[in-house]
Amino acid sequence: MQLRPYQDEQLTLLRQGIRDKKTIQMLMSPTGSGKTEVAKRIMLNAYERGKRTFFVVDSLKLLDQTIRRLSEHMGLGVVQGDHVLTDYAKSVQVISVQTLRTRIELLLKNYPPELVIIDEAHVIHKAHLEIIDWCRANNVPVIGLSATPFRKGLGKVFDQMIYNITVEQLTDQGYLVPAVCYAPFAPSMKGVKTNASGDWVEDELAKVMGNAKILGNVVEHWKELGENRQTLVFACNVNHARQLADAFLNAGIMAAHIDGYMPEDESKQIMSLYADMKIKVLVSVGMIAKGYDNPATSCLVIARPTKSLMLHYQILGRGLRISPETGKKDCIIIDHSGNLLLNGKPTDPMPDRLDMGEGDNPDRAKERKEHERKEHACQICSFVHTGSLCPKCGHKLEVAEGITTANGKLVPLEDRKKVISANHKTEVFEQLLGYAQANKKKDGWAFYAYRAFMGENPSKEAQLHGVPRETSDEITRWVKGYNVRRAKGYQKRVG
Repeated sequence: MQLRPYQDEQLTLLRQGIRDKKTIQMLMSPTGSGKTEVAKRIMLNAYERGKRTFFVVDSLKLLDQTIRRLSEHMGLGVVQGDHVLTDYAKSVQVISVQTLRTRIELLLKNYPPELVIIDEAHVIHKAHLEIIDWCRANNVPVIGLSATPFRKGLGKVFDQMIYNITVEQLTDQGYLVPAVCYAPFAPSMKGVKTNASGDWVEDELAKVMGNAKILGNVVEHWKELGENRQTLVFACNVNHARQLADAFLNAGIMAAHIDGYMPEDESKQIMSLYADMKIKVLVSVGMIAKGYDNPATSCLVIARPTKSLMLHYQILGRGLRISPETGKKDCIIIDHSGNLLLNGKPTDPMPDRLDMGEGDNPDRAKERKEHERKEHACQICSFVHTGSLCPKCGHKLEVAEGITTANGKLVPLEDRKKVISANHKTEVFEQLLGYAQANKKKDGWAFYAYRAFMGENPSKEAQLHGVPRETSDEITRWVKGYNVRRAKGYQKRVG
């Protein structure tokens, strides 16, 4: 495979690092940028020279994925349980870190590596540290691969970090699809406890995010904004994942959840059904948040608040891969967790250094500079943007005297009339009139739809002189959800 220009540069920088005696290096490159392709080229060069390489992965899912990617280019052995491909004599060994822990002495004594590559290297296990120490002592190069190497203390493990391409650059160059971000809901984290790592406790998050109304809002907003796309949903814990999957199923949407407690065959089957597009919505906690690769995914629903930039950007990366086969043009991100407003959009600047364990943790958004967090959600369409004018629906934030707002805080429905200009209100009503006319509905439908949307009646001026106009995408999506809600209400009344 022909490497992309930035991948060629990464290869050159890594080789230069080895020449400069930087034995242990970290390659930071965004999800979807092709880190494995760079690693494959390095491994192939070593393979052709007869050098032994260890490729260490941190999960069985990544083990299978890596075997598929590498086996067509070089003969390899697999170190994981009693795997059918076990063969220590092979010069390329794909190793699960769990099995490495129990066989490290055997491997280093009898089959020592001449190159070690660690996938998802921001997740450092004791076995990783042991083999890194051995490599340093024996002058064996180690290359860590990660999109988010922000973990505390990584600067004490790795000698240097190579970082030459950003999500924004990859998007501009067409290697990733652009993200369209919405934040229709931001939960209150008041009183939610934090764990030892400084993130919120998952079970307590599930209590906040498992509210029946929130579950319903997740589904309704997906119907309005998600455009029936292949969708990954991120939950707080296993029970919350089940609740979310059930909420989609109850709405007639093919959905399923996977978790680490179900039989491996069952989770593989569900993931296969999702890959074949027989399941529209796949819900999980961590199994799809890291290393999961399905380019057809074009919508993400985030229902799991986090303070961790590592987890946040790992989640966002799941939807940004290009997929020419499916005609994918962008990825819609629907955030019910407040993460986009706290941690940033995919193209926002990320930490560009390894943490030295001195208290300045790059994995926490609170340490980012204020000028990096100017996004807020439009009060009309929930589109996440900067400035006062929404580029999606054209709404301009106008604050009445005595009313204050803060970036990232959504104005409740009943407060919309306080911040929306009269001109824009008329425009919304005229769009609803246009929808009514195009769908052979009476003008009275537009009146009641406007009242549901705005929380007040349209002005007399708009009712008398409003001219039907074409609906924007945002109003069309809202109407779609409005019609669904009305239909459900009718069914309950007659039911």
